[in-house]
Amino acid sequence: MKIVTLMENEVSSLKRLYGDIYFEDIQLIDKFFVKGALDRFNRILTEEEAEELLTNKYQNKLDEINYINCFHKIFELCGKQQVYVHCADIFHSSLTSYKRILSMEKYRYILLLKQAIKGEFIRTDDSKVLEFLFRLSLDTSSFSNFFFPSISTVIIGNYDMSLPIFCKDNQTMTRLENIAHISGLYIRR
Repeated sequence: MKIVTLMENEVSSLKRLYGDIYFEDIQLIDKFFVKGALDRFNRILTEEEAEELLTNKYQNKLDEINYINCFHKIFELCGKQQVYVHCADIFHSSLTSYKRILSMEKYRYILLLKQAIKGEFIRTDDSKVLEFLFRLSLDTSSFSNFFFPSISTVIIGNYDMSLPIFCKDNQTMTRLENIAHISGLYIRR
């Protein structure tokens, strides 16, 4: 497991590159980023559709495979370079909260992660670690934000498998849309 907790100077570098590393300033996001949402639906659902389609845990598990494939393709697009991850949920949460919601295998892995993660921000090029953290975001066990500096892109962990994506340019967003499409997903702009 290759994980490095970011030092303050690295967090400062992320702030310089992305501005608002917590992505709470809507005006800053609108000014500097091309926005999209990685999703399994090509449009926003009505309330009725959402109630019917988003509560199906079996379908969520099937769709998870498409998200994982897409995530791996984005990681490959970056040349499998280090990804920065804001994993505050894991860093600040108690282990008992995970014991109740995760399988024993995932729980053991999170125990290892909690030993390795010494701050809210980490960097890693370990695809197993990245996939695990991404899966936790997909099933809403623990949200993380994934920073891909080589393509100036961030994927934000979110509910309902609808993940905001922020890119610095349209060309990158178009490339990500193609990857999503190949993976059976969409990026709604």
